[in-house]
Amino acid sequence: MPKTKSSEGVLALDLGTSSVRAVVYDTRGQMLAPTLCDLPYQVNTTDPGEVSSDPDDLLRLVATSIDIALKAARKEKVDIIAAATACYWHSLMGVDRDGRPTTELLTWADTRSAPETRSLRSHFDEHAYHSRTGCFFHASFWPAKLRWLQATRRSTVARTVRWVSLAEYLYRRFFGEYRVSFSIASGTGLFDIHRCRWDAEALEVAAIDADHLSPLADRDQPITGLRPTFAKRWPQLRDIPWFLPLGDGALANVGAGCVDPRWLCATIGTSSALRVILDRNQLTVPWGAFVYRLDKQRYVLGGALSEGGNVIRWFTAGLGLKHKKQLEREAAAIAPDSHGLTVLPFWAGERSPNWRGDARAVIAGLSLGSQPAQMLRASMEAITYQLVAVATAIEQVVPRPRAVIATGGQLIHSAAWRQMLADALNLPVTTSPQTEASSRGAALLALEALGRLPRLWSSSPARGRRHLPRASLHSVYERARQRQQQLYDLLLPPLGQPEHATPIAAVGSGSRTTDLRAPSAKR
Repeated sequence: MPKTKSSEGVLALDLGTSSVRAVVYDTRGQMLAPTLCDLPYQVNTTDPGEVSSDPDDLLRLVATSIDIALKAARKEKVDIIAAATACYWHSLMGVDRDGRPTTELLTWADTRSAPETRSLRSHFDEHAYHSRTGCFFHASFWPAKLRWLQATRRSTVARTVRWVSLAEYLYRRFFGEYRVSFSIASGTGLFDIHRCRWDAEALEVAAIDADHLSPLADRDQPITGLRPTFAKRWPQLRDIPWFLPLGDGALANVGAGCVDPRWLCATIGTSSALRVILDRNQLTVPWGAFVYRLDKQRYVLGGALSEGGNVIRWFTAGLGLKHKKQLEREAAAIAPDSHGLTVLPFWAGERSPNWRGDARAVIAGLSLGSQPAQMLRASMEAITYQLVAVATAIEQVVPRPRAVIATGGQLIHSAAWRQMLADALNLPVTTSPQTEASSRGAALLALEALGRLPRLWSSSPARGRRHLPRASLHSVYERARQRQQQLYDLLLPPLGQPEHATPIAAVGSGSRTTDLRAPSAKR
C-alpha cells in the first residue's frame, strides 16, 4: 500500500557556515525529501584570520531557500503549521539605530581577535569565567571579538547600538523585533548558563552592557506576524508561530535522537564535535569542555574542533593532490598508526580541549617516503584523538555513554573514520539515518512545543550501520594519542600564557557556488 502523507508540516531552516537549508518535516518528524533546498555559499577570507559574510546577502539566500521549499511543499499538498530554525553558534555583527549592519557577520571561525585573548588571560580569571559561562577566552566568543572591534574600529563601534547574532538579525528582518533564545545566547560567552541571564562580569570583560544585547526568551516563546514584505511573499507563513533559532549543535543531538547522556552524538562535517544533552538543575562545568544551553531546562555539554572535512579538502582542493574519493580510499587502507607521523591537527586553530586560537597544524616525522594518503590518514587519526580528549572531559560529569551516534556528512560517508572513532573511544559507533539532524531537531522541538510529540524526551535514536571497538587497536591509538600530547607540550606553552600573533589561515566553506563576501571585498 502507498504511504499516506501528512497534510501538515513544519518548515525548518538550517543556517550553517557553508550553506543554508530549508526543508519541511511532517508531524511525525519525517523529512519530506522533495522540499529540501540546500544553497551553498562562500565566506570571505580576504584578511588574515577573517571568516565572514555579508548579512544582507545571506538574508536573501535564506529567503530564496524558503521560496523553493514552500513551492515544493505546495506541490506535496502540505500546509505549514509552524517554522523553526537551527543556526550556528557564536556569530556576531553590529547594527545601528535603524537596524542596518555596521559590521560584516563574523563567524565562529574568524580568528582576527585571537590576540585579545592575551589580555583577557592576563587580566581575568578564565576558570571562573568558564564556570559561569561555559565558554573560554577564545576568538570564537564575543568578549575577544568585541574587544578587537573596539580597538580597531572605534567609529563603527560608536555607531553600533546593538550586537546580535545571525539568528537575531534574520528574525529582526522578518518580524521587526529583537529576541534571542537562551540557546543562541549561551554561545556568546556573555551568558550565565546557570541562571539563564546575561552575565554581569562577562559584560564587564567585553566592555558593553545589557542594553546593547537582545531580550532573552526560551524556545517555547515563538514570534508571529511577518512584516508586510515577507507576509506578501509567504502568505502561508504570515500568522504561524516561528520558534526562535537554537544552536545547531544542540539540535543535531535532538534530531539524531540523542536526547539524554546515554547517547554521545558525534558530528564530523566541515568541523567536528562531541555533545551530550543533560536535563538537570545544576551542573559543574568540567575544564576543557564547553557548556551551552538547549533551553532553560537542558544543558549541552561537549567540545568542538575547527577541523574535520575541511582538512580533507585541504589535502585535495588545497594541494591539488588527487581525487577526493581515491585519496580517502587509500587512507582507509592504511593500518592504524603505521605511517610514522604525528600530527597536531590545528589547520584553523585549536578549540577543544585547550581553546588556543594561535595553535597551527604540525605534521612531524615526514620523510622522502611519506605519501599523501599517509598524511591524510595521520590527520584523520589526530582529529579523532582530539575528540577522545573531549570525551574524557565529558566523562568528568556524566557516566560513560552506551554508544556514539554518528552524524555529519564526513562521518556518515566514511566507514574508516567511524571505525577509527570506535577504536579510539573504545565505544560502539552507530550511524544516524537522519541526514539533516539539525533541521530535524528544530522541527521536533517545534512539534513538541505544539503538543504534537509528547514523548520526545523518552525516545531513543534510530540507528544504522554499527562499528564495534577493537581492544588491540584501542591500545595502538592510545599510544599514538600520548605521542601527540608530547608533541603538543613540546611546541606550545602551557594554557594560560599569552598566545602568539594573529593566525593567517582561516576556515573556508569550500563552496564555489554563491559569493557572500562583504561588498568591499568583492571589488
